[in-house]
Parts: sequence; C-alpha cells; structure tokens
Amino acid sequence: MNFSDVMREESKWTKTENGADVKNTTDSALLDMFATIGSMRSRPEDEIIKKFELAFQEDPLGAMRCLFYARDIRGGLGERRVFRVLLPYIARKHTNELKKNIDRIPEYGRWDDAYSLIDTPLESEVWELVKEILKVDKTLMEYDKPCSLLAKWLKKADASSPNTRKLGIYTAKKLGMSVYDYKRLCNRLRKHIDVVEQRMSARQWDTINYPAVPSRAMLNYRKAFARHDQERFAEYINKVSSGEQKINAATLYPYDIVGKILYGREDSKVLEAQWDNLPNYVDDDVNAVVMADVSGSMYGRPMATSIGLAMYFAERNKGAYHNLFMTFSGRPEFVEIKGNTITQKINFIKKANWGMDTDLEAALLKILDVAIENHCTQEEMPKSLIIISDMEINRCTEQEHGENFYDYVARVYEEHGYRIPNVVFWNVNSRHDVFLADKNRKGMQLVSGQSASTFKNLIGCVDKTPVEMMYAVLNSERYQAIQI
Repeated sequence: MNFSDVMREESKWTKTENGADVKNTTDSALLDMFATIGSMRSRPEDEIIKKFELAFQEDPLGAMRCLFYARDIRGGLGERRVFRVLLPYIARKHTNELKKNIDRIPEYGRWDDAYSLIDTPLESEVWELVKEILKVDKTLMEYDKPCSLLAKWLKKADASSPNTRKLGIYTAKKLGMSVYDYKRLCNRLRKHIDVVEQRMSARQWDTINYPAVPSRAMLNYRKAFARHDQERFAEYINKVSSGEQKINAATLYPYDIVGKILYGREDSKVLEAQWDNLPNYVDDDVNAVVMADVSGSMYGRPMATSIGLAMYFAERNKGAYHNLFMTFSGRPEFVEIKGNTITQKINFIKKANWGMDTDLEAALLKILDVAIENHCTQEEMPKSLIIISDMEINRCTEQEHGENFYDYVARVYEEHGYRIPNVVFWNVNSRHDVFLADKNRKGMQLVSGQSASTFKNLIGCVDKTPVEMMYAVLNSERYQAIQI
C-alpha cells in the first residue's frame, strides 16, 4: 500500500464524541444515507442534501427509493423534515427523476408535502395533479362515495397562521378559483371525509365518531376530547379497553407514546389503548434481544425511542426473550419488563442504571460473560442483537488502532470460543457520520429512525451484510412503484 492509499484509508476514520475509533463512511454513499436518514432530524439542511447527492451519484434509483422509504408513513420511517428538505433540491437538480414520481408523494407521505415544490421547476405539475384529484373528489362527493384526503391537507385560506393563510390564498389562485369558492369547496370536502378538526372547530364534540379518528389526531386531541365530551369519550375508551371498540394507532411510533409518559408523567387509558394497538411487526418466536442505550446523550426523543422500541419488541416477541431486553450506559443491565400498564412498566424501567457513559463494549461483553459463566452453547446464545443508540460509544479498553469496534468485539468472542451474534446497529440520533462497520460486513445490518416497522425488515436479514439488507428493503415490492 503506497502513501496515497494510506491517506485515503486514514481519511475514512473518525472518533465518536466519547473517543472510540470508528469509520465515517460504510464505503457506500447510498448505505451512508440509508443508515442515517431516519435519524437526521436535527442535522443541517446542507448535510442532508450532500448525503443524498452522493447517494444519487452512486445509485440514482436506490437514492430515490431511499427518499420515499424515509417518508413512507406506514411501511417506512415516516420522516417528514428530511423529505421536505430534499424535495425542492431534487426538483431543481434532478427534475425528470422526481417528475416521474410526483404522484407518489401523497401515497407515501401527505398531500401537504407537495407544498415544498413551490418555486421549483415542478410547481406546475403539482397544481395539475391537485386539479385532477380535486375534480375526481368533487364527483365522488356528489355520489356520496369515499374520496381522497387531499382537501384535508390543502392549506386553509382563512387559517389563523399568516403563513398558512398566505399559502391557502395562493392555492386558490393556482387552482383558478376565488378565495370564497376555494374555501367553500374545501369545507364541503372536509365535511364529506369527516375531518375531525371540522367538528372540533364547530364545537360539535358529541358528534365525533371516535373509532374513526385517525391515529395521530387521537394522540394529539385526547385531552380535548376528555375535557369537552367527558362522559361519552370515557365510555368509548372503556369499550376499547374491553375489546368492544377499536382505536387507531397504525401511524404512531413507540416513542410517541413512551415520551409522553417518560417526560410528561402522564398516566392515560388512551395512551395504553394506542400502545396495545400499535401494528405488530414482530414474529412470535424471534431469537433476538434489544439493547437500549440509556446514556446521557440520549436524553429526550432518542431516549424515548430507545426505550419504546425495546419495550415494543420485548413485549411482542413470544419466544425465549419475551419481556426481556438490555439497557446500557455506564453499567449494562438485563431488564425484565414488569407491571400491568405501560406507565407501570416505564416507571419500572426507569429504575435501571441510567448514566452518562455509552459503554457498548461492556454491554456486549456482559452477554459473553453470562454465556461463559453458565456454560451456554452457541445455539443457546441470542441469534441477533439489536443495538438502539446514537452510536456515540466509548473507546474500547483494548481496541487496536485501525481496528473497528465490531472487529474488536468479534475478536474477544472468538478468543473465548464463541461467534458474535448477528448485530444490528440502529441509529436514532445521527449527530455526525459514525459507522461501526463497512458495507460488506457479514452478519451485521445498519438501520435508523423511530419506526417499529423496521423490525419486520430485520427478521429476514440475519447474517446478511449491511448493503444486502438495504437492497432487500429498497427493492422490495413496497418501493417498486418508484422509478427513474
């Protein structure tokens, strides 16, 4: 290896905030994007754009599919900000590629995402699409048939927010309508699709059909429902608890619920019911354990995500590790979930050791120590370890220079006669580029985000490389509609 090669290799290394030697790339720009795009909510716009552009140069179709995977509310990561940051950039830089997929925006996201394309080369295409769907919706409404949710997400021309009102008036103009006619049409359509906010604004609380209230609306308005329609809402929630009624939770994430209990100290039957009704993405008998980072750097949403995903997986895994997971900070601990309600369970978990360090080495070696002490065979070990963290891990005690974290831990396992289980590194708060393995590392996967739907992608990818797992997701049937 000549000196220039050494320089290139050295440039790929960085350190975590806690001093560990790690890579700043997986050696695949697309995988760098895939492995972090769900955890970039606080990253500057220019960093998000740069990451996409590098991925696009490597694999244009893969990058476009990754964009829609990131936004996908039901089957993907549900990331709104990153999607809206990238849309105008792509519209200007890769106009034709986005134009072919413009009608997919409301399918994977929401209609109001398309407002990000104002003042771009694709703005006229947006208004043509809106006109087309509005025409269809008007006809469906006249025949009293279900229509799209377009009217729900069109900006209101009489909104209290000046910016929203300005966009509403602009929308009316672009649709060739007077503001009066636009408001009238939107109100009729919203009434037809029974937008709950319409009934709330009209103070028609006693007419709200609670089983039909969307997931996030129920989460956001639960206190208003209880305050303005106390008796009827309480009766509804009791029926949900007894299984007589349904409550929507399909588009919520575990952290949505856990965060309100963890930091808001709320004990709510609504939160309990929505937690119980989250979609199940976990097979009954999965030989895997979640390791949840509870260190100081995880405070806030990342902590709620880490604990929420760990609880979600442990409860729904009916195999040997049912109700079991692991926390790690300065001192790793095994946790068995106890309690009858989600509030009781979270309060129990809070008793675990939550410190400032992110000692992933100690957590992985604790599993090895337990195996050694109890003379466990390889078959008795967890087949997969799902590590949910911001990846700002501590420096390992005996990690050699140029040796990646994963290589070091694998070496220690091998020295004691064990093979390290499959490892998933799940990044929930990417503050800068930190990767614990490269694209071709077999038995390891790199994912990101807050969505429990990621579990379904992991189960069938044990022993695959990070890049194999990525393409299994991006080339799945779910994203075949995205073309360039």
